[in-house]
Amino acid sequence: MRSTVFRRAGLILYIAIYLCATTSASTLRTDVPKLKANVTLDPSASTKAWDESVSLPLTWDVPHQRPAADATQVHVATDGKFLYVRFDATQHTPVVISQQSDDLVTGGSTSNGGSISWSDDAVWVDLWPTGAGGFQYQFEANASGSHNEASTENTAFAPRWESHGTAYDGGYTVTMAIPLGVIHGQHSGAWRAQFIRYVRSTGAVYVWSYDSLQTLPDDVARAGVLTMPASSVAQARPAPRIAPYALGSVASSAAGGSTSRVGADVSIPITQTSAFFSTFHPDYSNVELDQQTIAPTVVQRVYSEVRPFFTQAAQFYDTFGCNVCLDFHTTLYTPAIPTPSQGYAFEGKQGDFGVAAFDAIGVQRNDSAAAVDYTSSDSQWHSEFQHVTADLPGVIDDSNEIGLNWNSLKYLNGYVRYATDAGTNVLNPSQSSSIDAGFGWQSPTFNFNAAIKKVGEDFNPVDGYDAHPDIAGYGFYAGKIWLFSGSDKLEAIGIGGLLDRYQGTLYGQSQSDQILSLDVLTKSAWDFQLYTGSDYWRFGETLTPVSQNAGFSLMYHSGLQENPGSFCCPNHGSSAYPTWLYYNTGRFGDGRLDTWLRTTTIRVGNRGAVSLAVDDTAQWMPTTPNNIQWFESAAYSYQISRDSSLAIGLRRVDGTPPVPNGGGNCIGKCSNISVAYHIRMKKAEIYAAYGDPNTLVTVPQAIVKFIFYAGSGKGA
Repeated sequence: MRSTVFRRAGLILYIAIYLCATTSASTLRTDVPKLKANVTLDPSASTKAWDESVSLPLTWDVPHQRPAADATQVHVATDGKFLYVRFDATQHTPVVISQQSDDLVTGGSTSNGGSISWSDDAVWVDLWPTGAGGFQYQFEANASGSHNEASTENTAFAPRWESHGTAYDGGYTVTMAIPLGVIHGQHSGAWRAQFIRYVRSTGAVYVWSYDSLQTLPDDVARAGVLTMPASSVAQARPAPRIAPYALGSVASSAAGGSTSRVGADVSIPITQTSAFFSTFHPDYSNVELDQQTIAPTVVQRVYSEVRPFFTQAAQFYDTFGCNVCLDFHTTLYTPAIPTPSQGYAFEGKQGDFGVAAFDAIGVQRNDSAAAVDYTSSDSQWHSEFQHVTADLPGVIDDSNEIGLNWNSLKYLNGYVRYATDAGTNVLNPSQSSSIDAGFGWQSPTFNFNAAIKKVGEDFNPVDGYDAHPDIAGYGFYAGKIWLFSGSDKLEAIGIGGLLDRYQGTLYGQSQSDQILSLDVLTKSAWDFQLYTGSDYWRFGETLTPVSQNAGFSLMYHSGLQENPGSFCCPNHGSSAYPTWLYYNTGRFGDGRLDTWLRTTTIRVGNRGAVSLAVDDTAQWMPTTPNNIQWFESAAYSYQISRDSSLAIGLRRVDGTPPVPNGGGNCIGKCSNISVAYHIRMKKAEIYAAYGDPNTLVTVPQAIVKFIFYAGSGKGA
């Protein structure tokens, strides 16, 4: 008996050591040479022009956990003002190029929760000049040289920089000149860095420095080290930025009449890694959203924050963990805050710590928030405290939230978070808090995540978001992918599932969700999914079905990413020109709901695309009239140049939406037309738009907005 106990204890100890031990990794280091002569950015030039650079191979395929199937050589050098990078990529499949304009997507997996937004073959550079706890910078380009960028410094990060590309038989070459002046925390010595290549036709992601067990290519814990020469980088503060704007609107009296206004956003660096920023008479006419939302949608929109005042420090807030988040809740959701007439804020990093605060002053209201966070130097631990206050007529609300995240850098991760709400709307303080804890096991082809949650009935912060108060229970989800060899017609088969159960204080079960899915992906980019499940949420005394329980989807020109599911079910992304057919049926509310979605995007020349959608919902009711609604849309987008684009959207909704929460707010006939044009210049941007794609019916207004950037570039 005793020997059995010892054997079991030994086995448990061995498993614990195995799970937590550091795996063998290829964390690479290299010195970045200082150029003695100018380097050419012509991608057609011979590599001999880059003789002074250091050469780095990309040898590991992260999602497939194997050596790279295609060769990629990266050349790196600096002249003290720019980091010069050249990618030479050989490829046995045709090179995919659809993006012809800059700043259309953010492709790296860090910015997209593990998914890659690029629908093209692409390469990118990740930089962490001050280590894991500092700002991350990402510079990306496809084979034509069209580029995008991202940074945790500012979600609107979009400075001017240079990239070029050329494709040829058997591969492509991309060159980049990354301006060091837009990077906070620049210094001589060690920078964490990663060089990455995405192969669209196979879903492969090749990296320079790697750990054979990593799941994200942009993982700072696996990134390599670049040693910048002492004479390369001036350690001055970044330049301040002033972005005044002028907007003119011609509109009918029904749309509010014609008007004009001016305002400005200001950012003043205090140190290399901190800044004071402010906004005066800001504009939120949605004109800056038109490039992304011109193709209308019938479902309720969830807005991403684009107002510069709120985006500059967005990465400091809401960094708490969350698993099985159908009941999503947070103490700060800035789109809920009306545009202030003026605002003042601070954000900064110092070593492993970050701090941010803002004060938004509006009409008869004041909204403020502050956050402090810590990230360990090995990136295994992250903690944050956040405080939010809303003060408006008749209502004062204060919420606090604290959380801790942990990652073993191998398979395991976990988190715990706790929040409270207090103020005018809180009638029962014992029901005004929330607690959420969970853990996960993640590999490139398998994941399992679980959580327990309790959200009080009176937890509903004014400046936050709580999808479903008064719940307590558990949830988990899992996904598994099986990969096939290169000679098979199948690329992958996956299964996934989700289950949660939550109780309320008065009526017992308050929420239950369950999903099962089967996914089959072919190498020719056909993706078939079959699923079943149900969702029940309690509204008052009634537990109501709020989703259908059976269906399928078929996509042609699917993505080929291998992701076991960032939420529950295997997914592969999409291409630039997908065709998608979706059907779902089952109980919904008091009736039965059949839903069809049919969408396609067709390439028109090298720079244009037409997107078409014909969808319908039919809710068959037992005693009341049926609810039937049709949605039809057409959109045309044209990438005029690297710096300009045009989009036109048409939409018509006809009928009655399902009940509850279905189909949007249109009852009867709602039609919308909108047109948007955008051009970006060296120090300015112009937006011109007619209508508003976010409204149910056409808004008869024409808007022209001019923004000038003095000092640092956009978002820098």
